[in-house]
Amino acid sequence: MSKSVTFIDMALEVGERELASLLAGDIEEAERLAFDRGKLMEEAWQMRESDKVSQLRDKLLRLQTLQGQLTSEARRLHETLRNDLKKARKENERLSGYRSSVVATPIASRFLDKLS
Repeated sequence: MSKSVTFIDMALEVGERELASLLAGDIEEAERLAFDRGKLMEEAWQMRESDKVSQLRDKLLRLQTLQGQLTSEARRLHETLRNDLKKARKENERLSGYRSSVVATPIASRFLDKLS
């Protein structure tokens, strides 16, 4: 087996771990694995051999499918985060409406009134 096929296999394995990390919500680990997968793909591309291209085709198609799964999971997480931020913003607006009723207003001003 050629080195490029080996790197593609390693990239597939790393991609599956990346997907598992995304599903578990471990974004930092998924990011690290994504960079590792990118490096492996670059290595595979640089070491490709023209007579082994047909052998790489099936693995690249599997990698393309995996990339689609990763993208859809990342979009789902992005949407969840966006909704959570909207809820937090609305809650903040709601709570800030109570600020005037909670803040104690002094009975008398500490400044002298010019009219008296």
